[in-house]
Amino acid sequence: MRRKVDHQSDSIDINMFDRSKIMILVTGTTIEPYAQNWKECNTTWIPQLRKLGYNVKVAIGNPKMNKYVKEMDDTVYFAAEDTKMGLFDKSIRLPCRWILEETDYQYYFRIDSDSFVHPHRFDIMLHENLNGNDVHYMGCAHPAAMTNPFSMFRQMVCKEGTIASGCGYMVDRKAMQIALDTMRIVEDPLDYQIDDWVLGRSMWEAGVPLLHDSRILFESKHKPLAADPWNMGLPDIADPQSHLAIQHYMNGHMEEAMVSLGYRN
Repeated sequence: MRRKVDHQSDSIDINMFDRSKIMILVTGTTIEPYAQNWKECNTTWIPQLRKLGYNVKVAIGNPKMNKYVKEMDDTVYFAAEDTKMGLFDKSIRLPCRWILEETDYQYYFRIDSDSFVHPHRFDIMLHENLNGNDVHYMGCAHPAAMTNPFSMFRQMVCKEGTIASGCGYMVDRKAMQIALDTMRIVEDPLDYQIDDWVLGRSMWEAGVPLLHDSRILFESKHKPLAADPWNMGLPDIADPQSHLAIQHYMNGHMEEAMVSLGYRN
């Protein structure tokens, strides 16, 4: 664990990008068959991110814990339900508390366990977004605008109702503190299951813009969600020519993607 050290400011020299300053948590569960999702991540893209120097762990809920957090090897247990009702606590509220109170990580990247990450494109994306830019909140804007999913672009958005999809979003220490101070449950029990919405609401209400990066996509050809009036289809992260760094709904197809991308001999 990176233990918290005394520092004058929560900001870092963004021209000196440090992968070790980022905590990546894959939201997992012990409930079958969904537990197979993070295990699939663990045998495919997670080891590759670790080779690049990133800290990647799996977040699991355990409501019977005496403490709110317990770190064991590559797993972080949070005192939360391990069902969908625990998503708000184990995906955003308690991770933010843990990172701010007990570590010196500067960024938290939450990734869904059914998302696939292209390690090198992910690395390039973070370098481009964090070097020389003051980014507090980053992800794939949802609901989606009518844009070409095959094009790579970035855009700052701060609009009521627009959030970063839970397939993969990042917040820095400033955004984490705002989230802890202002996140609230409005619709019980729904809000407990949609951490991305509760976080996004606190961000737009505080005027924190979302950096939308089209290299993160909340749907896939295995589960398309948005309307496609021009029959364009969707890019596939497993395509060596694709721009995608993170793609949702890749569970059951991650090993195939690793082979297609040349990560397997």
